[in-house]
Amino acid sequence: MARRRSSGITSLGFNQDQGCFTCCLTSGLRVYNVEPLVEKAHYSKEELGEVSLCCMVFRSNWLLVVKARRPCSLLLLDDQVRQFRAEVLFKCPIRALRARKDKVAVVLQSSIQVLSLPSLQRVALLRTPATARPLCALATEPTAPQVLAAPAHRRGSLQLLDVSRAVKGAQSSSPAVVGCHQTDLVCIALSANGAKLATASARGTIIRLWDTASKQLLHELRRGSDYADVYCISFNAAGSLVCCVSDKGTLHVWAARGGYGRLAAAHLAAAPDTRALCAFADDNSATVICEDGTFHKFTFSAEGNCHRSDFEYFLQVGDDDEFLQ
Repeated sequence: MARRRSSGITSLGFNQDQGCFTCCLTSGLRVYNVEPLVEKAHYSKEELGEVSLCCMVFRSNWLLVVKARRPCSLLLLDDQVRQFRAEVLFKCPIRALRARKDKVAVVLQSSIQVLSLPSLQRVALLRTPATARPLCALATEPTAPQVLAAPAHRRGSLQLLDVSRAVKGAQSSSPAVVGCHQTDLVCIALSANGAKLATASARGTIIRLWDTASKQLLHELRRGSDYADVYCISFNAAGSLVCCVSDKGTLHVWAARGGYGRLAAAHLAAAPDTRALCAFADDNSATVICEDGTFHKFTFSAEGNCHRSDFEYFLQVGDDDEFLQ
C-alpha cells in the first residue's frame, strides 16, 4: 500500500508472519513490532532519505528498500549493521514488493521479476498487463510450493506460476491462468502454503477463494452489497481464516473452511477513504494499520462477537520527534 497523506506516510506493509510492519515516511523509515506495539528500528531522512517502499523479510535483519528519489533501484538493507548489502537497478520504477525468505518479487510496469535473496540475482520473469494494478502475492512457507500470483492479460484473470521451477538451468513452466472475476482485479492474497488464493474485483462485494492446485472456486465470501474498493486481504498462518479492509472503513473476518460463515465485522472509526492494511495477530484477533498513523486491534469469537481491544497512534510510539501533524 503506497499513498501519501498528511501523516507523512508513503506506504505501509506487514512482514510475512504478520508480527511486524514497516512504515515508509517522507522523513525516513520505521519498523514496528505488533505484539506488543513497539518501535524496532528508526531511520531518519538524513540516513535514508524519503522511502517509498519497504519489505521486511520475516523477522530477519533484511529490509528491502526503495527510495523515492531512486524509484528504479532496489536496495537490500542489513538492519543489524545499518548498511546496504546489495543493489539492483531496473529500467522503470518499482511499484510493489513481495518477499519470502529466499526470494523477492519486484512488481514493475509490465512485468514481475523474481530475485534470489540475498544476492538479488534474477531467477524468474512474469509478463503482466501494463494497465493492471501492481498486484502480486507470493507463498511464504519454506517447504510449500513457491506459488506466485499476478494479474493475467485477460480482464479479471490471474496467472499462477511456481517460481521454484523457473530457476536458471531448470525447465521453466508456463503460468496457469484462472478466470476469477468479470471486472478488474483490485486485491489478491495467497495463504502461506500457497494452497488457497483470495481475490476481489472492482465491485468489491464478494471475496472469492480458490484452490491453487485444482484452480477451482472454493467459495464466495460476502463483504457487502455496496461497491467497495478492497484495500487488503489476508489469511492467518494456517489459512483457516480470511480478513479484509476496504474504503468502507470496516474490517471483515471469515472462516475459510466449513460453512465459510462471517465471524466478525467492525468499524475502524477512521475516515471511510483512509487506506488500511489488515493482518491476524492470532486466531482470535486481527490488527489494522492505517495511513493516518493509527493502529487498531480487534478481538473476535466464533459466536460473532467482536470488539476493539487496542488503539494507538503508532507514529507516536518510540521517538516521535519527526511526527507530522
